Amino acid sequence: MLNVALCSYGMSGKVFHAPLITAEPRLKLHSILQRNEPTALADYPNANIVKSFGELIADPDIHLVVVNTPNEHHYPMTKAALLAGKHVVVEKPFTLSLAEGNELIALAQQQHRILSVFQNKRLESDHLDAKTIIESGSLGRIVEVEWHYDRYRTNITHKKWKEDNLPGSGTWFDLGIHMVDSMLCLFGKPNAVYADMRSLRRAEGSTDYFNTIFYYDDLRVILRSSTYVSEKSATVSIHGDKGSYLKFGQDVQESQMMRGIIPGMEGWAQPGDDNYGILHVHNNSEAQRTIIPGQRGYYEHYYHNIVDAISGTAPLAFLPQQSLLGVEVLLAAEESAKQQTLIRL
Repeated sequence: MLNVALCSYGMSGKVFHAPLITAEPRLKLHSILQRNEPTALADYPNANIVKSFGELIADPDIHLVVVNTPNEHHYPMTKAALLAGKHVVVEKPFTLSLAEGNELIALAQQQHRILSVFQNKRLESDHLDAKTIIESGSLGRIVEVEWHYDRYRTNITHKKWKEDNLPGSGTWFDLGIHMVDSMLCLFGKPNAVYADMRSLRRAEGSTDYFNTIFYYDDLRVILRSSTYVSEKSATVSIHGDKGSYLKFGQDVQESQMMRGIIPGMEGWAQPGDDNYGILHVHNNSEAQRTIIPGQRGYYEHYYHNIVDAISGTAPLAFLPQQSLLGVEVLLAAEESAKQQTLIRL
């Protein structure tokens, strides 16, 4: 049994990490960092509530630390946890600079500890369905992919690290990293990027709109998000020389976990009727249009793999090197938007 400590009990801790940790039988949610009111005890009465990060990483009974704090704290807290001899899971984005990420990867290797980034969107139906269609070869040579993460959200939250114009804030670092990660998993590193980013809700705010174009040898990938979309189109559009695939709907895992439905419960991760794809392919002179139900996602595989990697029974699936490449691409796109020019990678 491995004991786990959470560094925060905001949305990521309450909705994602704590339920997924408790759903893995080889993990125990041992401690939760809450400096103010110990609200986590209402959900996890047997957990230890600690008041400081120093106290948390000094506990010899803790094996794995989850750094699920605002982005600016990822690097210093991950570094401190590794130096204390802990395995670490860190929220996305991994770090805010390449130098920080490289240092942490080297430190984890030096300490002989597992370091992984929580890129959970790889385990959702959008990514899984896109991967299946691309690998099937049914679309032939892929020439264009467009990926959307749109919402209608006019309100400004109190979360400065998401709303204010600060390093690593805004939807590009919060949501864009998921889309970038999927793109890199499916197609590898692009040759160049051109990006348009702005704040729609208030001029002085952080990015809440982006339209980025990634250039490959014979492929273009467009990643787009806006906070002013009340009628959504396809989430993923993939076009090839033999046909097209359009994916609609949204993976249910996050919404289920917000309602208290977790892995192992009835109906877990079962796609709704609105989660489907349309595959339209051409074979010679004939065209065939097929409706394909969305795949079931599996968030629970993330911590299952973490335990396997720590025990040495399986390789780590979510490598920090992959997430650091995502940081490189994030930063390049942000620079492209600032300079309004193509940035080569």
